[in-house]
Amino acid sequence: MVATLLSLKFHLTIADLRRSPARTVFWIIGLVYAVAMMALVIWGLTALSWHVDGHFLEVGAITVTVGSLITLCWVLLPLVFFGADQTLDPSRFSLFPLTGRQLAPGLALAGLLGIPGAITAVVALASALPWLHRPLVLVIGVIGGALAWLTTQLWCRTASSALAASLSSRKSRDMAGLIGVVLVILLSFSSFAIQMIIRSFTNGGDWQQALSVLDNLARVLSWTPLGAPWALVGDAGRGQWLWLAGHALVSLIYLALGFFLFAKVLDKALATPAAEAASSQIAKGDAIAKAANWFWVRPATVPVAAIVARCLRYWRRDPRYLTNVPMLILMPALFVVMSKTVGNPEFMGADAGPAWIGSWLVAFGLGLTGLMAGYSLSADTASDSTAWWLHLAAGVRGWQDRLGRAIAALWMAPYLAVITVVAAVVLGWVGRLPALIACVEVLFLVALGVSSIFSALIIYPVPLPGESPLRTRTGMMGAQMLSQFGSMLIAGVAALPICIWAIFSHGLIDWLLLLVGLIWGIGLLVAGVAIGGRVMDGRGPAILATLVKNDNRLRA
Repeated sequence: MVATLLSLKFHLTIADLRRSPARTVFWIIGLVYAVAMMALVIWGLTALSWHVDGHFLEVGAITVTVGSLITLCWVLLPLVFFGADQTLDPSRFSLFPLTGRQLAPGLALAGLLGIPGAITAVVALASALPWLHRPLVLVIGVIGGALAWLTTQLWCRTASSALAASLSSRKSRDMAGLIGVVLVILLSFSSFAIQMIIRSFTNGGDWQQALSVLDNLARVLSWTPLGAPWALVGDAGRGQWLWLAGHALVSLIYLALGFFLFAKVLDKALATPAAEAASSQIAKGDAIAKAANWFWVRPATVPVAAIVARCLRYWRRDPRYLTNVPMLILMPALFVVMSKTVGNPEFMGADAGPAWIGSWLVAFGLGLTGLMAGYSLSADTASDSTAWWLHLAAGVRGWQDRLGRAIAALWMAPYLAVITVVAAVVLGWVGRLPALIACVEVLFLVALGVSSIFSALIIYPVPLPGESPLRTRTGMMGAQMLSQFGSMLIAGVAALPICIWAIFSHGLIDWLLLLVGLIWGIGLLVAGVAIGGRVMDGRGPAILATLVKNDNRLRA
């Protein structure tokens, strides 16, 4: 059964790659990157073997801590990337006379045929390389690495299969996707946080305290499912054979428990495969229909109002839209923290730059947040998927579509103003507040106008409605990159006059700059809506054909 499942995984992966040359190219690039990373890890751990003598405690503690983090990431993987790889979805085997115990070994080992699983396997086995000059410890380390890799795969598959049932409803999947985005953003900030911690210990000369804390943490983790297998090599290296026996026994217990739970979850999935939850009423009353009664609506703007109401509903309920919110919140906070540390000798020591670098970092972060907020409109049309045919059938004009989506996105304008005020108060820039707001708002409005054009010109694949917002699409990665960099570059150049003026303005001139900036941004937004509407009118059938093509490819 194991060989059959591995063969099935291999052939399904090859068939998936043959569907699209672009997907094959990106898979090869990922494979080359993975091989390079594995070679780097092996080289680094091998080089460490020449310096391990006298540092047995530190090497063992680092191995347990890093290994525990790897295992934790695999356990959280189904929550973050739920639905990313369903090649061997257990529910697909529900028609066969199989039990969970028969499927569990093959499904766990199938991770070897994926790039993440292969990298983890190499890292786990290579964790024994620092003890290269001690053959017995090396063998024990390889055994511990194999146990650690099996543990990651079993607990990951258990979590994935268990979540398949609990996330069968649309609301649960949406919440899981949003939590996943927050985790990814927080992990992206972790490298900066680790660097600051290391620098604080370095400048304070208190490495012994850091190692003591790390050792205490490793001692706790070594008795949990996260770190028990990773502790074997350290115990053998230090000659602590009783600890080795205890950790080995605990590792085997956790491995058996993971296999037992995985088999039970598979039995349930095979008997009652997760089904799509029945559709329910979204809200009391039809907000889209009521939009026709808004005070500003005239006969020509009824479609505009309907699109505004629908897009506002997306911003409240669709995780593909909601994933932009954590980015808008955390990105300015990151740059404010960076500004407080980069120019601070207490953290950076001799590497601390001049104080003005921190100011420019915050200004850059706020401007980038405005650009990213405006760019979010570029995926609106693609997010509608094939349902966009209703626009063609109803005779919605291009300017009506563009204007409705732009108005719905304007809720971000007051939010950007608020975070700019907060950043100015925290950093003591209240005197430059009008100029800061002018720059951020003009970047947002101009990016919104440029995205109105690009989202009609370039339709790139996005996750389908109901899918995880983190599910990656490689079919038209080049088109997505062209849309992102092209629209943000053009928006940045178009807003450059206001940003340059803000550098040299002061006093009451800043208020004039704010007024001119808003007029400039609104004018370019209106121009973008008009041009984007003309493009959409001319490319309506082609847009629908692209959406249908993307939908068929993604569902295949």
